[in-house]
Formats: sequence, C-alpha cells, structure tokens
Amino acid sequence: MSAWKNSAGIPVTLAVTVMLLVLTDLGLHAWNLQPQRLPEHFSSSYLTRYVDQFKGQGNLLVVVGDSVLWGYGVPPQDSTVAVLRREFPNLAVLNLSYEAGSPINVDFLLRYLLARGLRPRAVLFDLNPISFNQTTSSYDTLNAALARVCVPDLVSSFDRERLNAGSSAATRDVSERTDRFLEQHWLLYGLRVDMHQALFGDVDASTALWGRINTSRASGGAPAYAQMYDLTPLGRQNVAYAYTEHSFAMLGAQHIPMLGFLTPTNHALVHTFVDVRAYDENLQRLQQLGHRYGVRILNFDRLLAQKNFIDNTHLTTAGNRRLAKALSPAIVRALHVF
Repeated sequence: MSAWKNSAGIPVTLAVTVMLLVLTDLGLHAWNLQPQRLPEHFSSSYLTRYVDQFKGQGNLLVVVGDSVLWGYGVPPQDSTVAVLRREFPNLAVLNLSYEAGSPINVDFLLRYLLARGLRPRAVLFDLNPISFNQTTSSYDTLNAALARVCVPDLVSSFDRERLNAGSSAATRDVSERTDRFLEQHWLLYGLRVDMHQALFGDVDASTALWGRINTSRASGGAPAYAQMYDLTPLGRQNVAYAYTEHSFAMLGAQHIPMLGFLTPTNHALVHTFVDVRAYDENLQRLQQLGHRYGVRILNFDRLLAQKNFIDNTHLTTAGNRRLAKALSPAIVRALHVF
C-alpha cells in the first residue's frame, strides 16, 4: 500500500517540478538586464539579452575594450564608463568591455552588434599595449560566450589565418550541439553561468584565496610584468594590430564615428619595460593606424601619476574619475554627436 502511495506521488512531484521550472523561466524572461558593466563571467544568453535591450536606441554609445574600461579593482559605479554615463545622462551607454578583452574580441563584438541590427551613434574603445602581446591568452582567441554567438556565422575569410582554430571551428560534437539547443530554447539553462555568479559570486572561496596569494607574490617585484610587454614592431603580421585595422575599416564603411585612446600606464612601476624607444614607437604606430582611417586615438599612456594606479595598468577610483574627465571633452569635440 505504501509503495502504491509513493508511486502515486511521482506524477505530482514531476508536475510541481515542471511548473516551478516554467515559472522560473518566465521570471527570467521578464528580467531586465541593466548592469553597469558585464559580469566577470557571462554566458552567450546573457550577452544576447543585454545587447538586444539596446535595439532601436538612436543615441547609443558603445564602449568596447579590456579590463581598464571594465573597471578592474573598483566597484561598477566607480568605473570610467559609469562616470561618463552620469555625465551624459541623455546617452544610452552599452558597456561591452570586459576582463581579457582584446582587439580580436572587440572586432567580433562589433560584428555581432551590427548583425543584431544595432547602429551605434559612436564607439569608444581603448588600446592597451599589453593586448598586442602575442603570448596573451586572448591574443587570437575569442571569449567563450562570444564564440557561441559568432561562430561560424560571422567568421569570414579574413579570420582564416588569424583566428585560433579552437575558436573558429564549427560545432560538431553532439553534446555541444545539444548544449546550444538547450541554451537557445531554455533560458534557465542558458543563464546557468550567470545564475551561479549571481548566487555565489565570481569565484569559489578557494580560488579567491589563491588569487590573493598570487597577487601578493606578484606585488613583490617587477618580474611579474616582464612578460606583459612585447616590443616587437607592430604591423599587420600582429593579429591584434590586424583586427584593430579591420574594426576601423568595418565601422568606417558604416560611417560610425570612433574615438580611441591608449590606456594609461604606470611608468613608475614598469619603467624598465616601457621607458624605451621601441615602446613609444609602437604607440605611434597605433596612432598612425587610426589616422589612416580617420580615427582619433588619444595618447593617455602618461596621463596619470602612480598614485592613480592599482598595478601597472588598472586604475583606482580616483584614477577612473581622472580618465573619464580626460575623455569627456574629447568625446564631445572629436565625435560631434552629443
């Protein structure tokens, strides 16, 4: 008798479970994403929903770049982009910068925006010399979430010899195809990474502790920065340089104004690697590249004093405010759109 009662309760349990899943999915569909910036980890579903909320915005400023514009080390409201957003309240600001952003990721992000039907009134971006280092992990590799929405549909012949094979390969694995199908049709599944982060934070406790240990070790001396700066002369043989040029040409063809800047560098900390002629010549090459495409690139490399830095390139709250202050008149003057 008890066995029959137990088996009779199974359909009820299943029905309640399905109902809860449906209600959760409906709630997620109603979730209006309005973050100051992208989370440290985000899914392709999150990226798509965030981008689509800006469709039809006529006064749209798109911000793309790496952890400097993302605001590494400071709360979201203290980032450079958040300060600019408060200064230009009539602008819709879509901040798509994120940690480990790189020129190849910026280029594919811009392709994705155009493919989704967004037409920015202007694009603001940063150029961090570290991103042009051929040994960096994101030098020729797409962010996993971005690869999900861009590969293979937005891959072109230009990418054939440049994009990392792992990023450019079309999905063939059955489990991965199933994964993508579920992400497209079941929002709760698609946002599982984002839900985990919202509930438990960016990383687990042990990873966070180990990160602090490594950070404290790295802060003891300059060798931690030795591999960050590649002084090889920049040109089209450099993947990051090639994708920067591709972005300029692509947006130029769409008549979308662009403004870029060379990220501030803590010269007092890493002077051994950056206070040399080869470093300055590479900065000049990036500015010259922008000039060829009618893109103004501001040289903010020596803009800030050491007290405004957390490390070699990331800024304190005060540093972010100063960077925003320097960008503000340049946005108005150079883009003529606000």
